[in-house]
Amino acid sequence: MTVFFPAYNEEENVRFMIESAKEVLEGLCERWEIILVDDGSTDRTAAIAESISLDDPRIRVVRHGRNLGFGSAIRTGIANSRMPWIFYTDCDGQFDLNELDKVLNLRDTADIVSAYRHRRKDPWMRLLYSIAYGALTSVLFGGGFKDTDASFKLFRRSIFEVIKPESTSGVVDFEILLLAEKKGYSVVQIPVSHYPRRAGQVSFETVRNGIFTWVKVSAITEMFAQLLKLRIRIWRGDV
Repeated sequence: MTVFFPAYNEEENVRFMIESAKEVLEGLCERWEIILVDDGSTDRTAAIAESISLDDPRIRVVRHGRNLGFGSAIRTGIANSRMPWIFYTDCDGQFDLNELDKVLNLRDTADIVSAYRHRRKDPWMRLLYSIAYGALTSVLFGGGFKDTDASFKLFRRSIFEVIKPESTSGVVDFEILLLAEKKGYSVVQIPVSHYPRRAGQVSFETVRNGIFTWVKVSAITEMFAQLLKLRIRIWRGDV
C-alpha cells in the first residue's frame, strides 16, 4: 500500500504525519511505502521529510521545483506510487490516520473508497465555500458524490491506467471520482472524523481567525475555470 501526502509549507506537521502513518501502516500492511510530495515549499518541509527518509527506504520525498498546485501534487503522488492500492490525505492533521483501516477494509468491494467528513471542523466561512462548490458541481454535473474535496481517499492503482486527471487545483478530487464513475469503476463513500488543522496555515487562504476565513480569489477562479474545462471534456466525450 502507498500512502502519500501532498504538502506545501507544512514544516510544523510533516514529521508528525509521516511518523503517524508509519506507525499505522506497520499494523495494517506487510508491504507499504510513504511518499511526501513537496509542492515547491519555501520552508523546511522537504528537508524534514528527507531527513526521516534517510533512516527508512520505504519513505520517499518527491519535490516540485516550484508550487504547481494541489491537483498537480496529487497527480505526482499517483504517478510515483508503486503499490496496488494508493491512499492519500492532507499533511495538516485534520484526519485521523488510525481510521485508515476503515477505508482499507472496503478495498474488496470498491475501486475507490472516498471518505466524507463527519462534523466538519472548519471555520463557518470555509464551510460556506464548500457548500457553494458542492452546489456548483451538482449544477454542472448532476451531483452524485458527497464532500468530494475531503482528502481521505483510497484508490486501486490500476484505474489510473485508464483515467487521466488533468486538474492542477482541488478540482482533481471531483475529477477522479467523476471519470472513474463514467468508466464503470465502483466508488464507495464512508464517514470519517475531522479535526481542526493541527498547525500552520492553509496555502489558499489569506486570513483565518476563528470562524472567519478568506480564500484567495485566484484560487476560486482557478477552480471554477477547471470545472468548466472538465464539463467541456465530458460533453466532448474526451475522458
